[in-house]
Amino acid sequence: MTEFYEKLNALCIEILSKSPEGKIKIAICGACGSGKSTLGGKIRKKGFGNFKPYQIAVIDDNVMSLNLFIARPKLKSPPPANN
Repeated sequence: MTEFYEKLNALCIEILSKSPEGKIKIAICGACGSGKSTLGGKIRKKGFGNFKPYQIAVIDDNVMSLNLFIARPKLKSPPPANN
């Protein structure tokens, strides 16, 4: 797996060097149960290469997960009222 992260790191650095915004988006595709969410979760929690966890956002099942240095309260929405 280390070789994968090394190649991903090198590719991201190369792409960022050509990106005017200084941001990139990476999509992971594969069959159900192939480990896409697991990989995204590990990358978001641990980072990889030159990229720290707080620099990475992961969108999985239309929910964005962002790891920040700042401690923030978790906000819970009340369930919708049944009328």
